[in-house]
Amino acid sequence: MTPNRYTGKARGAALIIAMLLTALGAAVAAQLIQPLAGWLKREYTARDVQAAYTLADAATGWSLTVLAGDARTSSIDHYGELWATKLPATQIEGGMVDGQLNDLQSRFNLNSVAPRGVRNVANIALAARLFASVNVPENLAEVLADAVDRDDVVADQTQREATQYGRLLRNRPIDALTDLLEMPGFTQSHVEALATLVEVLPEATPINANTADLNLLRVALPQASAEGFAKMSAQRAQRPFNSVAEFSTALGVAAPEGMFSVSSSYFSMTAQVRFEHAAHRLQLRISRIAGAAPKVISRRITNAT
Repeated sequence: MTPNRYTGKARGAALIIAMLLTALGAAVAAQLIQPLAGWLKREYTARDVQAAYTLADAATGWSLTVLAGDARTSSIDHYGELWATKLPATQIEGGMVDGQLNDLQSRFNLNSVAPRGVRNVANIALAARLFASVNVPENLAEVLADAVDRDDVVADQTQREATQYGRLLRNRPIDALTDLLEMPGFTQSHVEALATLVEVLPEATPINANTADLNLLRVALPQASAEGFAKMSAQRAQRPFNSVAEFSTALGVAAPEGMFSVSSSYFSMTAQVRFEHAAHRLQLRISRIAGAAPKVISRRITNAT
């Protein structure tokens, strides 16, 4: 029997429709599955990030506890103490955390050019020498001092800052190294050059003679001899100084009053935290003022993946 052409057409149409329905079904299923997969991914990512932040909180607690314990047992700070020991990479189920504390007073603090708003000649001279060591014009140390001191008169007291610089300066401590860009004469290249040498802390601070880099000490005390530095360095490596007087005796020259100390009040902590697919870098700045518990004064968490 000859197949009915209409029957053949019907079968062909049915096949086309079936194929279309199959394709539509696959497309709909894909649309349903993709949001589900995306949701699951977001949920897992959120979980991992939250767990990483929990590890960051643990690293923060570790640093505060270590510094508090150190304050109870020692009146000086040096790199042979427990706080200076790197927290090794510690594996936690699904995650990892490590950490390192550092002494922020091992560097020169730019706000020390005018402690409590009063210009300090010795520290301004030190700033000028540090600036020169990285090709930053020495005279900018005076600009910095004018900006940090509390009056609106320039260093030589002959005219107002507005006359000298064309505008008033901030006349208060700077909050960050980039604040230098607000001052006449400073450029981005100057800021980048100084970033490896100096710190900016909330108040004027002495340099810790037990933790300071030898190059900084040489710039700070140019009158000291090579023999004096060799003796001081060898002695410091064997036993940290208990007083600035000990440091000066070992060096063979008197340190300017207030420029140095043998203890510190400001520290930084850097940690890497990871949980499954989330990885973050934690950066803390911590103050430990005498008589008070250590506290975090700034906290920054960045993605490290």
